[in-house]
Amino acid sequence: MSANNPGCLGVILKLFGVKFENKNLKEVDFPYAMRDDFLSPSEHSFYKVLGQVIPKDLIICPKVSLKDIFFVTDKDRSNQSKYFNKISRKHVDFLLCSSETMQPVCGIELDDSSHARQDRINRDEFIEQVYKKAGLTLVRFKNKRNYTLNEVAKQLQPILLETNSVSIPTMIKEELEEIEQNEDKINEVPNCPKCNIPFVLRTAKSGKNKGKQFYGCSNFPKCREVIELT
Repeated sequence: MSANNPGCLGVILKLFGVKFENKNLKEVDFPYAMRDDFLSPSEHSFYKVLGQVIPKDLIICPKVSLKDIFFVTDKDRSNQSKYFNKISRKHVDFLLCSSETMQPVCGIELDDSSHARQDRINRDEFIEQVYKKAGLTLVRFKNKRNYTLNEVAKQLQPILLETNSVSIPTMIKEELEEIEQNEDKINEVPNCPKCNIPFVLRTAKSGKNKGKQFYGCSNFPKCREVIELT
C-alpha cells in the first residue's frame, strides 16, 4: 500500500489519523562524510617516497586491517573468537604486496611518540609476535614530517632483495577445481609449518598435475601451504 494509492482500507484508516509513508521515497539522513585526512601528512610523505623506492613488482596497500592479513589457526571456537578480537580492530599503516599474486611481503608501521607509552609498548610487542608467528616481516619507521629516499631504501633493502622469491606454490597456480581428502592417512601426514595442524592428503583434479596427490593445509584457502608427493 503506497501513499499515492492507499486503497479503500487506507482511506478509512486515514480518517482515524493513521498515516502511511512511502519508505522508498523517504529521505534518510545518513551522518557520514568523506575524510580529508585518509593519510596524515607524515603518512602521505612516506607513501610518496615509498612509491619511488619499491620495485614495480610490488604495490602499496595503506591502512590494511590485520584481520584481512592474518587468521586464527586454532580450531577451538572460543579461542578463535578470543584471538580474532585481538587483531580485528588493528591495522598496519602500509602493506607491501606482490603485484602479481597480491601475496603480502612486508608490513610497515610509522611509530609516533605515543608508542613510548607502556600500553602501546605492550600492543606493539603483541603485534610483533603475530607477524613473527605468521612469518611476515614488519618494519618500523619513526613517524616524522618528511622522509628521504636513502633512509627508506636503506631500511627496506633486506626486504627488497627477497621480493623475487615471493610466489604461490606450483600446485595452487593450477587453480584446483576439486579436492578430495583421504582421511585414512591423517595420522601419517606431517603438520603444516604455518598452522601447526596435520596436513590433509589431497588429489589434484585438474591441470598438468591432475591425478597427483599432495599434502595441503586443512585451512585452505586461508593457508596455501602444500607438500608435493613424489
